[in-house]
Amino acid sequence: MRHLCRALVFCACVAVAQADVVVPNVLAGVEGAGGNTFPFDSITPQRYQQVYASSQFPAGGLITQLAFRPDGLLGHAFSVTISNIEIDLSTTPAAPDALSSTFASNVGLDDTMVFSGSLNLSSAFTGPAGGPKAFDILINLTTPFLYNPALGNFLLDVRNFSGEPTGLAGEFDSQFTVGDPISRAFGDIASSTASITDSEGLVTQFTIVPEPATVELMAIGVFLVLVGVTRRRNRT
Repeated sequence: MRHLCRALVFCACVAVAQADVVVPNVLAGVEGAGGNTFPFDSITPQRYQQVYASSQFPAGGLITQLAFRPDGLLGHAFSVTISNIEIDLSTTPAAPDALSSTFASNVGLDDTMVFSGSLNLSSAFTGPAGGPKAFDILINLTTPFLYNPALGNFLLDVRNFSGEPTGLAGEFDSQFTVGDPISRAFGDIASSTASITDSEGLVTQFTIVPEPATVELMAIGVFLVLVGVTRRRNRT
């Protein structure tokens, strides 16, 4: 029985080891009302910031992957390479629809570069006609980011130094709604300020792994439950 308990605890840990969170939550299985190419398909080098409300994240943990999906109407299957891109993540005091036009003002103290270099992106464009398509535009972070939603909102900060590819990736699914949990600011890579701030943002899926301490506590809880069940059975 002891070996069975250990096996079940291991399985329970694996089951809670990661979760996928889509922001905005309401669009997890629904096509967004917009489509956009920024920041992963820009004619000129660009800096792009997108904020996500902390209320959209049920729990914190290590963010290990970002995923996007093609727009159901204006997207298509593709495979492209961005030759030079940097992605930073941070916890920000800035709120959706309230990003500063000064890029530095939106960046949190825990700013972390999670990817830098050449980035391969692709999509098979699978899913219902008109969307939503699968979240198969994947960015695996070379450095996971520890995010605690209790400390603030979440900021995606992308510097596309190469300004490519130009139109090859098609549009990504997005949402342009005032008052929703996402918004953006973007402008020329050489500028410290954004040329545009608005309510649009890419629908994004985050892969989040709970902190090791959280997983251990869950494992202990599962183990204690199993031990209690075992003891009750032995008594009968």
